[in-house]
Amino acid sequence: MANSTRTMSILLADLVGSTRQVSQITTQRAAEYIDDATRPIENAVKLHHGKLVKFTGDGFLATFDSAQDALICADAIRDHYIRQRRTPGGYAIDGVRVVVNTADVVCEDDDVIGDGVVVCARLEKNVPTNQVWLTAATREVVGVSDFVFQPVGDVQLRGRPQPVTVYALENTEQSFIEYGVVLMATDLHRYVHAGETLAPVALNDWLARWMNLHREAIMGLSGQVRQFVADMALLSFAKPDDAIQAALNLHSLTSIYNRETTASLQYHFKVAIATGDLILSPTGVVGRLVNRTFDLLNATPRESVVVDAEAYALVKDYADTLEPISLASSHGEDFQGYKLRQQALSQERPDAAPE
Repeated sequence: MANSTRTMSILLADLVGSTRQVSQITTQRAAEYIDDATRPIENAVKLHHGKLVKFTGDGFLATFDSAQDALICADAIRDHYIRQRRTPGGYAIDGVRVVVNTADVVCEDDDVIGDGVVVCARLEKNVPTNQVWLTAATREVVGVSDFVFQPVGDVQLRGRPQPVTVYALENTEQSFIEYGVVLMATDLHRYVHAGETLAPVALNDWLARWMNLHREAIMGLSGQVRQFVADMALLSFAKPDDAIQAALNLHSLTSIYNRETTASLQYHFKVAIATGDLILSPTGVVGRLVNRTFDLLNATPRESVVVDAEAYALVKDYADTLEPISLASSHGEDFQGYKLRQQALSQERPDAAPE
């Protein structure tokens, strides 16, 4: 494919303190940490109409046709890391640095090159933690009415004869609530038995593999692992159909593992899916939606996937695979959910198989 030159807004977002963090844990845990810690950047770029160009080791380089979309995305990324200071596995995240620059770049296959990219890479090292810096070129494109900027000044970058004029993007009103989230909770069966029969190292490996299966199950979906609590996991999605797809992927992945393993303990689990407003805290997710999802999980039969009535009303592709089920809450109150039919769970999904 021939190269082309285009004017684009380039976004570079990198984690702060990741090198120190990964140096203190094993190679496998380091890979899991980076995947969990950078996924919010990846999700934000996709949500705000950007294109992921390359993974930088602890962040992403992305391009946008719209400078406004790039700044909205940058603010969303910064906002996430201010609110969420730990990965789902409990590891600390110091924060993030974000740079946006608008310039002519050469589009070469799936990469972009040019001075505009170099400016981002060299400027990023100067950005304070949890701040967004943008160049004067980007500020001129978006104007002053849509955002609030504070002048940083002229920054001299290595290898450039002239300094770059830089502005800081002021924080928009921060919200610690994500509205209309689909929350999925999973519960691994026989956890107590595993704790009584497995050595600590073996139990840790069993749970670590369980966590990784969740990461594989949401690949390609609008999903994010929010928190691991012992043998339970909380994941959020933009759509209930993606949550159901993730549950099917997880079922397929565990079925493959159970067939191929010689270990005495296999993976069997249940899933609850609900929707509502999610409250974020520095250590995880909290609030009524979390409590309601766990209540639904407690009422869900073993090895089943159950969706609450609110989420069911939003289901499209998987509506025909769900059937009504009467459930009883921990307070003895009867309510209706929708259970995924066994036929859907029994169908193998080759696309979810590990590479």
